Amino acid sequence: MAAGTNWVFRDESCHMNFALEVVNTVRAEEPELFDAELSQQVTTMIREAVDCEYQFAEDLLGQGVPGMSVADTRRYLEFVADQRLTQLGLPKQFGSKNPFSFMELQDVQELTNFFERTVASYQVGVEGDVAFDEDF
Repeated sequence: MAAGTNWVFRDESCHMNFALEVVNTVRAEEPELFDAELSQQVTTMIREAVDCEYQFAEDLLGQGVPGMSVADTRRYLEFVADQRLTQLGLPKQFGSKNPFSFMELQDVQELTNFFERTVASYQVGVEGDVAFDEDF
């Protein structure tokens, strides 16, 4: 489960890095698009996103789980938002520190290639009929 979560995290990081590269390319080719109004709109969207993610965290975590309080989750969301703003060339808005040091281990390059691993989790056979023309 942890390896799968790390793969999803890494995949999403690749998507984000691609999007940031697109923004940087457009900024280089069309710098007039990146004015004060757009900067304010992006900052507002990031602030709203933090609020939405925090509401989700409150609903999900309730009173928190061991090692992850709702307040720490808010600080982490603000920390990540500041990172994204910085990557977009905008000023930080929150100044929060990362309360979850274990998150720094995410998105770290693995020492083995996915295709070079021995896949033990698929060694149990599937029983029954398999059909590829069924509706999902």
